[in-house]
Amino acid sequence: MFKEELIPLAPSQNQLRQDIRFLSKLLAEIVREQEGEDLLLKIEEIRTLAQAIRDKQNPLLVESQKKLIRSLSPDEAYNITRAFTIYFQLVNIAEEVQRIRRLRDYERSPEVFQEMSLKKLFKDLMDEDYTPKEILAFLSQCDIGPVLTAHPTEAKRRTVLDHLFFISGQLMQLNRPDLTLSEQDSLTKRIKETLEILWQTSEVRNRKVEVLDEVDQTLFYFERTIISLLANIHEKIHREFANLGVDEQDDIDPFIHFGSWVGADRDGNPNVTPAITLTTAQKQRKLIVKFYMASIESFIRKFSQSTDYVQVSKKFLDSLEQDKKALPEQARELERYEGTEIYRKKFSFIHHKLECVLTDKKGRYKTADGFIADLLIIQESLKKNQGYSACDGDLRRLIVQAKAFRFFLARLDFRDHAKKVHMAIEELLGPHGMELPFLLNKIAATSSRKGAVSSPEAKDILAQFKTFRQLKEQFDQDIVDDYILSMTQTPADMLAIMYLAKNEGLIHVAHKRVKKAAIGIVPLFETIQALQNCHEIMSELFEIPLYRSYVKARGDVQEIMLGYSDSSKDGGYLAANWHLYLAQQNLFDVSEKYGVKIKLFHGKGGTIDRGGGESHRAILGQPFSAVGGRIKMTEQGEVVSQKYATPMVAKRNMEQLITAVVWTNLVTNREIRKNPKLAGWEKLVAQLSQDSFVFYRQLVFETPGFLDFYNEATPISILKITKIGSRPAARSVTQNFEQLRAIPWVFSWVQSRYIISAWYGVGHAFKKYMDENPQGLELLRQMYKQWPFFTSIIHNLQASLAKADLYIAELYAGIVSDEDLRKRIHEPIAREQQLAMESVLLIAEQKELLDYHKVLQDSIKLRNPYVDPLNYIQVRFLQEKNQLSHTPGNEAKRAKIDEILLLTVNGIASGMKSTG
Repeated sequence: MFKEELIPLAPSQNQLRQDIRFLSKLLAEIVREQEGEDLLLKIEEIRTLAQAIRDKQNPLLVESQKKLIRSLSPDEAYNITRAFTIYFQLVNIAEEVQRIRRLRDYERSPEVFQEMSLKKLFKDLMDEDYTPKEILAFLSQCDIGPVLTAHPTEAKRRTVLDHLFFISGQLMQLNRPDLTLSEQDSLTKRIKETLEILWQTSEVRNRKVEVLDEVDQTLFYFERTIISLLANIHEKIHREFANLGVDEQDDIDPFIHFGSWVGADRDGNPNVTPAITLTTAQKQRKLIVKFYMASIESFIRKFSQSTDYVQVSKKFLDSLEQDKKALPEQARELERYEGTEIYRKKFSFIHHKLECVLTDKKGRYKTADGFIADLLIIQESLKKNQGYSACDGDLRRLIVQAKAFRFFLARLDFRDHAKKVHMAIEELLGPHGMELPFLLNKIAATSSRKGAVSSPEAKDILAQFKTFRQLKEQFDQDIVDDYILSMTQTPADMLAIMYLAKNEGLIHVAHKRVKKAAIGIVPLFETIQALQNCHEIMSELFEIPLYRSYVKARGDVQEIMLGYSDSSKDGGYLAANWHLYLAQQNLFDVSEKYGVKIKLFHGKGGTIDRGGGESHRAILGQPFSAVGGRIKMTEQGEVVSQKYATPMVAKRNMEQLITAVVWTNLVTNREIRKNPKLAGWEKLVAQLSQDSFVFYRQLVFETPGFLDFYNEATPISILKITKIGSRPAARSVTQNFEQLRAIPWVFSWVQSRYIISAWYGVGHAFKKYMDENPQGLELLRQMYKQWPFFTSIIHNLQASLAKADLYIAELYAGIVSDEDLRKRIHEPIAREQQLAMESVLLIAEQKELLDYHKVLQDSIKLRNPYVDPLNYIQVRFLQEKNQLSHTPGNEAKRAKIDEILLLTVNGIASGMKSTG
C-alpha cells in the first residue's frame, strides 16, 4: 500500500521520504489488522491503476479503474476512502515536519540570511541606509491585524486534528539523533496506537457545527500557538537588533493585534445571536486570564529574590502597601511566607486580583491597564536593582502578551449585510429613511429616537448595536471596535450605521459635529462594480462635514475592507486582482486628498481564487495594501491550521508578514512608483483584465444552463449538507448564483478538479493580446521579471493550474444528464485550461508549471495518483445519489451514500491541501 518508491522527491528530501515511508507502513499495518489483507490488496490495485493511467493516458485503463470502483461494496468504498484520506493527512504531517526541519536549519546557521526573515530584513534595511532608530520608529507605528474568521473551511474535526497533532509531535521526536532503541520503539508504538484510534474515529461530523464549536476551535489555536507567538516575535526583534550590535533598551509596544469574527460575524448566519457573542467574549476572557494566572503562578515559584541581598524601588514598595490595604485578608495569608521575598508577595496579590476578574469579585482589576501597570512596576524595580536578566525574560514576554491581548484576547468584529440595515432604517424612519439628506438631518438632530421595529431582521440589527455597547461596558472598551457593512454600495449605507450607532450612544453628536465615536464604521466593497466605485463613495463621504468630523473623532483613520472572494466569483481571478489593485491605489489617492489615513482590511480566503496564496508576496506586489504599516487580513479555514498549528511555522509566517509590510513601505513603494514603465504595465493589465472579465462572464453568467451544469458536475449538493461550518451555504433559502457564497463555490470546483474560479479567462486574455501584438510576449515577460504584482499573479496561476486536472474533471462532466450541455460547458473549459497553461509557461519561460517552486511541484506530483481514486469514488456515488433522488424510499442507502460522499470531500480536501 502507498509504495514509497513511487514518490518523486528530490535527493535533498531524504528525511521526508523516510517519514512518508514510515507512516505509510504503519497505516498499512493498521488497515491489515482492522480490515484484512483483501482490502489492502484492493487499495494497492486502485492506486497502481491510478498511477498507470497518469503515466500512459490509456482509455482502457480508465475503464478498468471505473469497473473496479463500481465493483466495490459501499463498506469497501468507505474504508478505501478512509485509507486514502488518512494517508494524505499523514503526508501533510510529514511535509510540515520537513518544513520545520528546514526552518530550524536556517536558525542554526548564523551566517545564513533566510529570505523574508526579520534577520535579513533588518540587515537589508541598514544596507538601504535606514538607521535602527528609524526602523524601530516604523515598527512602533505599525498596526498589523490578522483576523480569524467565522466561516472556517477546515474540513477536519477537532478530534481528528488532535490525533494528527499528536502524531506530528511524536514524529518530530523520532527525528532526534540521540534516541535510544527503546525510545524509538516507544514513539513508534504511540504513533501506531494513535493511528489505530484514528481509524476507529469518525472522520465526518454527525451533527451540524454550532457557532460555539467554531469559537472553541479558534481558541484552540490561540492557546496552542498565538498567545506565545506575539512574545516570540518581540523577543526575536530584540535579539536581531542585538546581533547587529544595536543596544535597544526601549521595549516596542505590540504592533500585531489579533482579531476574530468567530461568534460576532452575522452576515448570512442567523445562528450568531447576542447571547452567542456575549458567551464568546466570556470564553475569550476566561482563556486569556487563566493564561496570565498560570504565568503568575510560575513567577511566584521563580522570583525568590530576597531584600537581604537586593533592594527594591520605592514605587514597588508603595504598590505593595496599596495591595495590603485593598486586600487585607490576602495580606494576612501571605504573612506565613518569607517576609523578605517580597516579589513573591506582589505576584501573589496580582494572582488574586486576576482570579477576581474571572469571578467578578471585589478586589479585581477594573481593566487590563491595572494588571499591566503592576507588571511594569515590577520590571522597573528589577531593572534598577541588578535584576537585568529577570526583567528581560519571561516577565517581558508577559508584559507584551498583556498589552496585546488585555482581558479580551482578540478584538471581535461585527459584520452584517446592507439589506438588513436598510430594513431596520426604513422601519425606524419610514420609506424615505435611506435618503441621504434625511439621514443626515436625523444624525445631526440633538435627540435620539429609539423607535420600534417589527421584522426579525430589523430587531436583530438593533440588538447588535445594543450588544456592541454592552460588550464595551462589561468587558473592555477595545473588545469591539468595528462594524463592517457587507455589500456597501452608497454613502447612505454608511450613514445608516452612523444613525444606529448614535441611537445606541456609541457616537456623540453636538452642533452638527461628531465629538466622540466609539465605533468604527467599515465599508466592505466586494463585487467588481463596488471595487470600481469605492473611491467615489469614500470621496462623497469625506465631502460631508458631519462624516468628516466622525473620521476626525476616530483619529483621522478610516478602515476600509476589500472583498477578495466575491470579486473573484463575480469576475474571475485576473479581473478581481486587478480591480483590487486599482481600488487600493484609488483609495490611497482619495485619502491623501482629504488628509485621512486609510487602513485596508483584506478579506482573503484560503484558496488563491478567494485571495489566498502567499499573503506576504501579495503585499509586496501591491504598494498601497499596507499604507503606513496599517493592515488587517482575514485568516480562514485550513489556512488557520496551516499557519498556526505549530509554533515554528506560526513564527515564520508572522515574520514573512511583518517583513512584507515593512519592506513595502520603506523600500518597494519608492522603487515601484518611480519606475517609468509602471504606467504602461498597468494599462496593459487593465486591458487583460477586461478581456478576461468578459470571457469569464460569458461562461458563468451568459451561457444557458451553466448553473445546471455546475449543480450536476460538482459536489455542491454535498457541500450544502457538510457539517464544516455553522453558516448556511447561501444567504437565503433561494439559492441562486448571486446568493451562493464564495466558499462553497470555490470548494466545489476544487473538489471536481476544475478549479475554474482560479484561472478561467486568463488564457484567452493572454493569447488575444499576444496575437494582436507581435512584441507582446516580451513585454509580458518583462512584467513578470520586474513587477512584483504581476509576478505574484503568474505564480498563483501556476499553482492553481498545476492542481487543476481536466482529465479528472471530465469524469464529473460525465454525470451531467444533458449531453449537449455537457459538451457546451466542458469543452470550452478544457480548451481554456490548455491555453492558460501554454500562455503562463511562455511568459515565465518554463518547461513545466511550478519549475520555479520544485517543492510544491513535487508535492502535487506525489499527491495526484492518490487523489484520483477519491475522485473516482466521489463520481460513482454522486451518480448513485442522483439516481436515488428520482425514487422514493431507500433512506438507509441514501444515508450511506451521503456518508461516503462526505468522507470523499474530506479526503480530496486533504489531498489537494485546499478547500474554500
